[in-house]
Parts: sequence; structure tokens; C-alpha cells
Amino acid sequence: MKSWVQTARTERGVALPLALFALVMLSGLLLAFLSMSGMEAEISANLTEVARARYVAEAGVEWAYDQLATDMNWNGILVGADLNPNTLDDGRMTPGVLPAPLDNAAFGTFTATLRNDSGAGDAALTGQLACNGQGASDCAGATTDTNGVVILTAAGTYRGVTRQIQVVLRRLNLPPLPGSYSMPGTQADLWFQNSNFDIDGRDWEYKCTANCNDPNPLNRTYAYSQKADQSKMKYGIATQTGNQANLNPVQTYEQRAEFKLDNAAKRNNVIGKDQTNPAGSTTGLNTVAPVDPATPEGLNSAKMQTFLTELAKFQATKVYQSNLACAEDISGTPVGIRMIANGDDTKANLVTIKNTCGLNQEIDLGTVDKPALVYFKGDLDPTSSFAGVRTEGNKAIRGAGILIVEDGDFRVTSDFQWNGIVIVTGRYVSSIFESGGKATIYGATVANETEGCEGGCPSSGTYWDGYFQSSNTVALRFSQQALDLVQGRLLFKMSTWREL
Repeated sequence: MKSWVQTARTERGVALPLALFALVMLSGLLLAFLSMSGMEAEISANLTEVARARYVAEAGVEWAYDQLATDMNWNGILVGADLNPNTLDDGRMTPGVLPAPLDNAAFGTFTATLRNDSGAGDAALTGQLACNGQGASDCAGATTDTNGVVILTAAGTYRGVTRQIQVVLRRLNLPPLPGSYSMPGTQADLWFQNSNFDIDGRDWEYKCTANCNDPNPLNRTYAYSQKADQSKMKYGIATQTGNQANLNPVQTYEQRAEFKLDNAAKRNNVIGKDQTNPAGSTTGLNTVAPVDPATPEGLNSAKMQTFLTELAKFQATKVYQSNLACAEDISGTPVGIRMIANGDDTKANLVTIKNTCGLNQEIDLGTVDKPALVYFKGDLDPTSSFAGVRTEGNKAIRGAGILIVEDGDFRVTSDFQWNGIVIVTGRYVSSIFESGGKATIYGATVANETEGCEGGCPSSGTYWDGYFQSSNTVALRFSQQALDLVQGRLLFKMSTWREL
């Protein structure tokens, strides 16, 4: 008979428990793998839905961006006046339903909520200076935007999954432009050699005039014409209020601008809002008007400089240096940059700029569909003879957007066409339309001389800030549509994109 020790040491009967244990383990692993494989499909589906919800939210951001770029009244939205007036939703813009795919399944919906940057901690989000201890960027309150900064949150929903994207929207507001030709600086010396000019403050618009139903836009004809609604009409020529310091005897800015409108033919070519009857239009001296810069409609050099300083920070702004040291002497005039037409009327927005220091570059002056910010910075020249930029060539030069010539004259000696704003600004500067130059500007033109004692104080000498010598017609016509193009396409940007 075996002892119990010998019985315990035998291995008989072990295989069955081991087999059962292995079977249980393998069954558990199989169940775990099956469970995981089932979850993979769910995880993949969830990731797909999250990604699609995020894309829908991005569509909401883009939709809201397009709406806000064309709506100048952000305060109207902040107080709850919806972009679609059949909804009142305290800042929530109309929900959008994206186009359904071919199987007609719902592709997703979005909502876009806009608020002012007036909350605690918003300064850290927007990068603006805090205006109080709470960290708000805009102290005007939730319903009044004063700094051109708002916060947009777009929520996208797809199959019950919602994602949110928040962005900061910034708008650089145009300064007030009270005239078709505005002279906000410290001098308003105008010289008209003849009556070959047309300065018109009535509101003009760019619209289709022929073949408008043609599916090919290249076959349609577009042209500017006066709008029926003249509620945006400006003065023909606008100055600031007060006296010009360098004159002896003393004259007001308004009187100085009127000085060379010395016959009926010249006066009849200045048209715009009537300062004695602002609801109507007139010609001549009553549409040459001073506008108080202390009012929202008024412009002076300080307001203009604030705008230019912010504009120079925009990433889209192209800055080109126009130096006296690299100037070419053309007929006794030092020219810092020669802007030369390329000879191709179909691409007249592409021009070559040259100087004597080796600059030879083609630049794009922009089109109505894609406007540009082009900024030429020059050098101070107390002789007032330096041309920062001069247009040349026997073909048209065309552009759209904002063109700035600072610290140097802008001399037009060729066919020059612009849609938007042309600004000549700085010390010892002038906008000069020379003999042979044919200029057409729809939008607004600014001649901003910031040197108060150019020519001496007081002095009977004159350095003209606006010089109309051309034997061809110079047409400067106000267009609110062109200004809105600049405001919506160029002076509006998005930053601080984050997913909540």
C-alpha cells in the first residue's frame, strides 16, 4: 500500500485541470479580443463624427466671417439684431444647414455666436491691452464694439456630436473720409492749371452694364455709374477746420482749397454734397467744405497717422522703400521709385518698380476680386521736390485696394486707374497729376501734408499739396462700394484660432 506522500507526488490526473485552465484563459482572451475589435469600429465611428463635427464648426467660422466682412454694423449684431431679421437671439447668428451629400443624409448643422471682448480675461485671449482690473479688452460693454475686436464661437453638430471653435476677429476701421478729395493736413494748397479735372463726391458704384446674364463673366461688361441712393454722398473737396499757419495774409484751409477755383469752368467740375444743404448736391465753392476733426465725420493728420500705423502692422501690407539715395533724376525731379506699365492691358495690375540701387521687381497692385495693400515709404526732402513714386509708360496702370505714398510726392504721368483709396501723406508731399497723366480713381483720394510751415511761417511762397496740371482729364470720384471693398477684403482678419 502506497503512503499518502507517494500519492501526492504522482502526476496522474494533472492534464485535465491544466487543459481546463488553458481553455478558460484562451476563452477570456478571445472574449477580450472580440470586445476590443467591436469597440474599434465604434471608436473609429466616433472619431469620424468628431472630425466631421469639427469641419462643420470650421464651416460655421467661414460662414460667419463672410457675413461679418460685408456687415459694417457689428454693434447691430451684438445687441441681438440677427443677420437674418426673422430671428432674435441675442448675438447668435442664424444656424446654418450644410448641403446634404448625394445620399440625402444630414451632413451637419452649425451655429455662430458673436460677443464683444468685454469679459473678464478677454485681454489675454485677444492680445489687447486690458482696460480695467477685470482684464476686459473693451470697456464699452457687451453691446458696443469700440476697438474693432470681437470673439466668434462656432459650434458644429454631426449625428449628435458637437465641437466648438473660437476665434478672434479684428477689423481696422477706415478713418472718416469726408470728401472725394480730402485734405486733412496742415496745408490745403491746391493748383488747377485748367478745367481738365472732375472731382465728384456723389456716390458711384461698379455694376454690370451689358451681357449681364452671360454665364461667362469675361463676356459681361462692367462700368461705374452714379447710384440712385445718394445717402453716402461726400463733399467734392474736404479740409479740416481752422487757419493755415504758413500763409500771409492768413487764410482758412477752406479758402486755400478754393483759391485756384478761380473761374466758372473749374468750379463746375467740383461736385458733391452741399455744405449749405447737406441733403442735396451742388457744384463749386459750396462743396469745398471744412469738416471739424473733433466730430466722427472729420479727419485730421492725427487720425490718419493712427490708421497708417495700424495698417503697417497688417501681414498683407507690402512695404517698399523709396530712397533719395536711390533716386533717378528725371527732368530735374528726383524719383525714388519708377512704377512702369508692363504693356499688357489684360494684366495692367502687374507693374515693374525700379530705382538706381538695383531695384527691378514686378509687383501686383491688386484687382477688384483680389485687392492689395501697397505702401511706399520715402525720405524727408525739405525742398519738396522728391517724388516718392512716379507712374510711367504708354499703357494703363490699374490697381485696387489701398495705395499709400509716404514722405514723397506721388506723380502721375501716365494712364492710372484705381479702385479703392489713394493716400499721399507725410512732410513736404503732394499728389501731382502732370501733363499727359490721365488718372481715374473711384473710392477716395487723400492729400495729407503734415508739415505746417512748408515754405516758411508765415510766408507768401506756396508748395502745392494738390497739383492738377494734366492735359488729360483727371477724375476723382467717391465710391462707397470701393471703400466697402477695402474694408471687407483687406482690413478684416482672423486670429487666435482654438478648439474648445
